[in-house]
Amino acid sequence: MEKVEEAIIKNDRMLPIDDTDAKESKRIKSIDRFRGFCVFCMLIFQFLKNFPSLGILSRLADHSLSKGIIILPGMTLADIIAPAFIFAIGLTFTLSFTKWQRLYGTKHAIIHYLERALSIVGLGTFLDLCNKVLDSMSGYTLNAFDYTVLAFTIVAIIGLVLRLLALIPAWKKKLSVPAEHIFYVALSCMGIMNIIITTIDFFAIQNNFSAFRYDYWVTLQGIGFAILVAFPFVKSKWWVKLIGASAIFVAFTVFHQLGNNKAWLDVIVHGGTIGGFGWGAMLIFDMMIADFYFMKKRHISLALSAIFCTLGVFLTQWLGVINLGSCSPTFILVSVGLSGLIFFIFDYLDKYITWKFEFLVWWGKNPIIMFLVEFFVIGVYTTVMPESALSGASWWLAGIQGILAIVLLTAFAYLLARKKKSISL
Repeated sequence: MEKVEEAIIKNDRMLPIDDTDAKESKRIKSIDRFRGFCVFCMLIFQFLKNFPSLGILSRLADHSLSKGIIILPGMTLADIIAPAFIFAIGLTFTLSFTKWQRLYGTKHAIIHYLERALSIVGLGTFLDLCNKVLDSMSGYTLNAFDYTVLAFTIVAIIGLVLRLLALIPAWKKKLSVPAEHIFYVALSCMGIMNIIITTIDFFAIQNNFSAFRYDYWVTLQGIGFAILVAFPFVKSKWWVKLIGASAIFVAFTVFHQLGNNKAWLDVIVHGGTIGGFGWGAMLIFDMMIADFYFMKKRHISLALSAIFCTLGVFLTQWLGVINLGSCSPTFILVSVGLSGLIFFIFDYLDKYITWKFEFLVWWGKNPIIMFLVEFFVIGVYTTVMPESALSGASWWLAGIQGILAIVLLTAFAYLLARKKKSISL
């Protein structure tokens, strides 16, 4: 760990990822591009899957083995995108925390990152609520938990409005701190409630496979929960990360393979909170690989990525196929390795190619705001457009819509990057 921190301080290329003008030139662009690649794929694939006439392009975001593009036993191309984003988090997690710790102290850094993780879960809760409100227009009945989330959402929106008002110089001192507390506390409470209710969902289906579920768990919740699981290891040495991740991985593997747990985990998206421990182990392994990367031992990082990927494929004969749905043990191992290998493609290309069109860097600088914008755009677009313009569209009409979506979202990402505006939790 000392060597990682020394790299942060002494080596320009090892400075923490930062959005300030002074250090803009010292960013590790390969990490920016890799993160941007993950965000671009997660968002654009979701848009393209609405157009079956695009053929293989519409299958890019499909996780089903019957329609998706299969790359390994039980694993489609779409399955690797979320784990790759987790890997991008693992690359910068320790660096980012160290920066906050150095600037604001350990206590403030801990509170900030715990709040951020819970807020990511809370943000996913908000997006799920939006879907349920839309469903209510076609027959879904909102329950007590939905209304509770709605109440906290209103509080969070009030905090957000106050934060925007705090941008006015005359109001900054009066509104900035209370607005931030209101916003974070509301989102964090939503995150905690989501974790509790999703855990209840898991135990409910064990008694009755078709029992009522609140269904508040998608990608953002899984990412936020993985950060919570991995957080205790953020400042540990690489071998402590290895031991900790291995212990969580073995415990989860035993649980996953016992009885009907595999099937129950597959009912809730990504295994819910229980599967979240598998995602947490994945993130800790990613952080360990990142430690070697920042100690200038890239060959070890690359070798570890290849070992994880090979081991995951090899163990499918005993632990079953690579399954995103239940976050199977083989999925964890393959995801760590394959994500690492993809990143190193970006990292090595960076040595030999001078990039002039940095659209992936633009996408990678504001993942949270791009998530929200994409959710709004796709949600509104698919709601107001007739089926004949989506699932019934000809390939050329679908292609035009896809190109427009890519151009407009990329232009928005470029505008934020050019104005040096970074919006994060």
